[in-house]
Amino acid sequence: MTFIAVTSAYGSDEQPGAQPSQSDTVTVEIKNLKFEPAELVVPAGTTVRWVNLDPVDHDVTSGESVIGRATRGMKQTKFPDDKFASGLFGKDKSFSVTFDEKGEYKYYCNIHPFMIARITVE
Repeated sequence: MTFIAVTSAYGSDEQPGAQPSQSDTVTVEIKNLKFEPAELVVPAGTTVRWVNLDPVDHDVTSGESVIGRATRGMKQTKFPDDKFASGLFGKDKSFSVTFDEKGEYKYYCNIHPFMIARITVE
């Protein structure tokens, strides 16, 4: 997997969640404290670009965030897997990762751990 971090103003006509062709870029919008779409299936070689449309900072961290009743008795609820991490970025900024390897990639926002999503690379 190739890691590409980008911060730029949002100004693309890409359709969120559109199914890309090889080497395309797909945009995931961060708005209303959600990743939209939360489930994404893309071919290997696709770049996924997260754009923050909320007025608050977010991040994109690969791994799993356990939420709800499952957290009872847990000392830790966030489990980053170190595949990618954006760091905090604000409104109208973006972060991108190119997914070259097939597999399932779960991710969440560290600040808002109830924001969870998944990318499946075929």
